[in-house]
Amino acid sequence: MKSSQNQSHHHTTTDCEKCESKSKGFMCSTSDEISEQISHIKADCRYKAGESIFRAGDKPVGLFSVRSGVVKLESLNEDGDAHTLNLVGAGGLLGYRAFFKGDEYHISAVALEDTEICFLPRKEVLELFNCHPELGLKMVNQLSLDLDRAESKWVDQIDKGAPARIADALLFLNEKFSGTSWTRKEIAEWAGTTTETVIRTLALFEKEGIISQNYKNFTVLSEEKLNEKANS
Repeated sequence: MKSSQNQSHHHTTTDCEKCESKSKGFMCSTSDEISEQISHIKADCRYKAGESIFRAGDKPVGLFSVRSGVVKLESLNEDGDAHTLNLVGAGGLLGYRAFFKGDEYHISAVALEDTEICFLPRKEVLELFNCHPELGLKMVNQLSLDLDRAESKWVDQIDKGAPARIADALLFLNEKFSGTSWTRKEIAEWAGTTTETVIRTLALFEKEGIISQNYKNFTVLSEEKLNEKANS
């Protein structure tokens, strides 16, 4: 897969006022004045499932805001195995840590399904932050939330066994991305285990009446029992 910075995508123009994700957006939800300025500087891009939005090693040339769809942030180890670090849905912002640090990306962003992205060029973004200090305060809050989530996930990887992590993953995916289909491999990457372990664990959860599943997705039948598995 090639980086989006080296390939062309279908560009559209969407009125920010009509955007269904406006209330969730990091920058657009701040004020009408900022939203209006963004509508003049953004470029709307569409990515197909599996396409890279940016890759590790790329230099940031702007910020990416998810308008619709789901994006996976991942890193690869020396053996080429992917580890899912985060999943970002509508309203989420991509690539901001490397952008503000002035560093290259250390992770890759990949569309998990057909996704629409608003791209905001570097120069204009910096001008927005200079003119609107409230954006800086909001960014500090966003970074704090990201750190809290990362620390929690790291502790779970150490303290919990694979079945509990898989149960956690199912609860998270069902709550945050209920309309998205998940492969066993994607669940494994998020839970920090193997595809084979996910297949066995899902079969066990299904046998116990906790979930139902087909080859494309799963349905939670008992959130209470799944929570028990996540905390066992």
